Formats: sequence, C-alpha cells, structure tokens
Amino acid sequence: MITWKHSFKRLSEENEMARKKKEALDNLLNNGRISQSTYDVFNHEINEAIAEIERQQKALLEKMNSKMAELEEQIKTLEMLLANFEIQHVTGEIDEEVYQHEINILSVGIETAKHELETVKEAVNQLSSGSQFPTAEVIVEQKVETQLTENVEVKEKLPEPPIEPIEAKEPESFQPQQENPSPETLQNVGEQQQTETEAKDKEKQEA
Repeated sequence: MITWKHSFKRLSEENEMARKKKEALDNLLNNGRISQSTYDVFNHEINEAIAEIERQQKALLEKMNSKMAELEEQIKTLEMLLANFEIQHVTGEIDEEVYQHEINILSVGIETAKHELETVKEAVNQLSSGSQFPTAEVIVEQKVETQLTENVEVKEKLPEPPIEPIEAKEPESFQPQQENPSPETLQNVGEQQQTETEAKDKEKQEA
C-alpha cells in the first residue's frame, strides 16, 4: 500500500523532471536549434504533464489535510486516556504494574502521533508553497558552500602574529678609558716631592 509519503515524493520527482524538460526545450528554441512549431508540440505535451501533476498534488493535499485532522483527534484521545490513568493511579483505583504498562503504551503512542503530525504539516507546507524535495545535486552544493563559508570565517578569525621591531645596537668600544688625575692628587705629589727635597738639603748641611 502506497502511503502519502511515497505519493508526495513521486509527485515531487515527476514535477522536477517536467521542469528540466521545459528548460531544455526552451534552450533549444532560444538557440535556434528547433522551430517554433516543433517547440509548440513538445511544450503542449509538457504542459499537460505538469497540469496532471498539479491535479494529483491537489488531491494529495486534501488527503494530507484529512490525515492531519485524524492525527490531532488521535492525540487528543490518547491524552485523555493518559490523564484518566494518572487520576486512577493517584486515587489508588489501579495497581502500580497496570499503571506503568498503560502509561508507557500511551506515552509512546502520543509521541509517535505528534511526530507524524509534524511531518505531515511540513509536507503540506511544501506542497502548498510549490517547493519540492531537494535533489542530491542541490544537497551536495549546499554542503560544499557551507564548508567554504566556515573555512573563510575561521581564516578571518585567526589573529595575525605580531611583528616585533628589531633595534640596531651600536658596537661596543674596546678602547680603555684613561682617568685624569684630580687636583688633590697633584697637590699631594708636589708636597711629597718638596718634603723629600728639604730633607736632602738638611742632610747636606749637617754633613
């Protein structure tokens, strides 16, 4: 049995194929490779195929809307049963084992129904807006574009290494520094020489 998911995907693929045929036919006419009369024959066939796809999409959309209403009612019923078991458990009307078993079943049923409801809503939105399932080529292009964008962002965020300036140092002088004698040193040397001279003169006189 074909579910709504298979029908939705099939119609999306057929619509994509018809779009590609229409684009190829337009290119042939624009490039002057076929005449207008030939173009009109093929274009009429493609338009009929697109019209049939749109008719089936409309019928599928009505079924999916009915499925949404059915799921919403199912979720409401399961939630009421869940609330009833919770109340009976609190009041002690059912034992723990029965309570745990029923609660687990109801919880799984509610989550499953909610998940399917969200999936149907998403498909209905795509079908209503005319958008289709992305092809494998589009998915690959999107992944490559995302990866390139991330690489550029990472490269822009990396800080550049700081450039430290190199200072030129003057060569050290190896010439020894000559110290000039201070005035006090010169005076002491002079006084010592004078004392020595006077002592020598005194020795000569005594001799």
